[in-house]
Amino acid sequence: MNRQDHVVACPATAEAFARFGTVYDLSGGSDPKVVWTLGNGWQDGFTQKPLIGGSGHLGLTRGGAAPWRCTEMERHPGTEEAIFCADAPVVLAVAPASAMPAPHRDEIEAFVISPGQAVVMDRGVWHDACRGLTRPTPYFWMAICGLGASPWVPVEGGALLVCADANQVTRA
Repeated sequence: MNRQDHVVACPATAEAFARFGTVYDLSGGSDPKVVWTLGNGWQDGFTQKPLIGGSGHLGLTRGGAAPWRCTEMERHPGTEEAIFCADAPVVLAVAPASAMPAPHRDEIEAFVISPGQAVVMDRGVWHDACRGLTRPTPYFWMAICGLGASPWVPVEGGALLVCADANQVTRA
């Protein structure tokens, strides 16, 4: 398979994800966007600023497992959306925010979000529902709800296989 047939997820780092939003690492104790505290037998971290603008709603989605065919995406022009793991890594497929009526498959990238990370997509970023890295996996999301419809739109150019690693390309 060639690139236009599939995309392989890379780790969600601040640098890799920058054109889609922000990554917070609450697991390592070194992210400068996180306030760290220590206590007797515990360590705590919280984001320096609110995770999203406004009073967000908390949701839980139960996703299948990678690989999958990304056939449609949604976007939220009125709110950021934060994604964070419930118990295991998930894969997020995204395409850049645009004025176009649909995302294009050649612009889709995929990222592995690990426990302890929070990924905040900018307003208008196209995205699919996350899938588990190795198994069906639930994940939490936070966004402002009730701002209008966020229809799922077919990906222009057709479906794209989203893989957690290069081995899945040959098995799919």
